[in-house]
Parts: sequence; structure tokens; C-alpha cells
Amino acid sequence: MAKKMIIKGVGTFMAKRAKKDGKGLEVVTLGTLQDLKIDLNVELEDIFGGDGLFAIDTLVKSKSIEITATDAKFDLAALELMMGSRVVEQQANYVWVLNEQGTAVTGTAGAEYEPVFGGAAASNTIFGDGNFSVRLKDDNSLFTKVTGTPAKDNEFKYDSATGKLVFSAAISGQDIAINYQREETVDLVDILSEEVPVPVHIIHHGSFLQKDGTYGGIETELYQARAKGTFSIDAQRAAASASAIQLQVLDPERPDGKLGSIKRYSSATKV
Repeated sequence: MAKKMIIKGVGTFMAKRAKKDGKGLEVVTLGTLQDLKIDLNVELEDIFGGDGLFAIDTLVKSKSIEITATDAKFDLAALELMMGSRVVEQQANYVWVLNEQGTAVTGTAGAEYEPVFGGAAASNTIFGDGNFSVRLKDDNSLFTKVTGTPAKDNEFKYDSATGKLVFSAAISGQDIAINYQREETVDLVDILSEEVPVPVHIIHHGSFLQKDGTYGGIETELYQARAKGTFSIDAQRAAASASAIQLQVLDPERPDGKLGSIKRYSSATKV
């Protein structure tokens, strides 16, 4: 029998599930864990009889296993586990540029400003219709988008040929702030109202150096679990954000009655 060991780290975590099309498996690996906790719970109810003050027996009401894993790196695959939606990789889409600031300068058609992602090649990159918000930085007043040459001080035009914003000449030298969308290739998870987390098969593995020079290994495998709880994108000033996922083990209804296994071993090298 393998001797006792000291767990000196967090190990690695993997979850796998069938692909949506039924062809093969998808694997999610949390390889930069900050912490991982596996809780095995037993809920008992006391059974009393006669006039004694102590229970004469106990009834096992339920058993549960819960896993909580915190990853130092943000990964859409973890969100995929929690929400049930699928990651779509390398898809052309739009992302927001928020609160870009600059100064309008005198140009050929009035005062002009070229967004960071503007320019003559940006006619298909900047998605302007309905998604441009332009304001004066100092007093926060909004400009109105027009299609012709701006005739008023509170109007602007987006020139798709040059990728510039055009204002009346009176705006020259004033600071502006803009919000707009630009084209980008993204990995995407759509958050859908009717999606539910799909059960997954999970494995946690750790191999840790012991004081006798050997490596103590522990591996927990659970055949079916489903995400629960809260997934937080916790952005903070001057702090690194880490996201946690929580899973609860379900009965896989195997003929042998097994929910999973916990293995302990010793090895001469790190696994």
C-alpha cells in the first residue's frame, strides 16, 4: 500500500464531454490553477428510540461531491462549461472601442478627426451605422450624425472614403471622445437564454516531491459532473483577476454503481 503523502501544490484539472455533433470529445484543461477543492459530503439524520438522549442509529439521507477550481488565466472554455454554450473560434465580428480621445484638426472639408482604427482602408472595418457615439470631451455634449456636410456645430459626418470624422470648422482644436465598433477576428461564446450546462467527465491530477526524494501522486476521476454556482469575471484595479468554476457530481448510472475513483501512488519521477 502506498505510504502517506503531503500535497504540496494544486496539480492540473481536465474536463471532457461529447461534442455537440456527437463526433468525438471536447477537452477543457485548467493548467494554471490557483486552487482546487474537492468536497465529499455525507448528510445524516439521527434516529431516536425509547427515552435515551443519544441516537440509536443514523440514516444516510444524501451524499454529494462538489469540485471548485480557480484558474489564474481566463479561458472561454471555462465559461463554456458553466453556461452550456459552445466556443466558436476565429470568427469575424465587431468589438467596441470605448472612450477614444483626440483633437479635431482643420481639414479640407472642415474640422476632421481620424479614429485610431480609421483611415482610407477602414471603410469596412469601422461599423458606423447606429454605433458611433461622438461627444465633446469638456462638456459631454453629443454630436448628431448626418450624411451631408455638417452645417451645425453639433453635427458630424463619417466619411467612409477616408475613414475620418468630419465636423464644422468651428470644432477645430477641440477635444472629442468617441465610441465605435471595429472589425476583429474573435473567439466567441454566445450567452443563450435556454442553454444549460452539459455533464462532463473530470480528472484532477497532482504529483508532488516528498522529502524522501520520491514523488507522491494523487488522481481523482469523476465520471459525471455538472457546473453550478457563480462564474465571475472579477476585474479590479491593480489586481489580477481569477475565475472559479464549481461542479457537482451526478450519478452516471453505471452498471457497477461507481461515481469515480481516487488513486494514490508513488513514483521516482514527476508525472
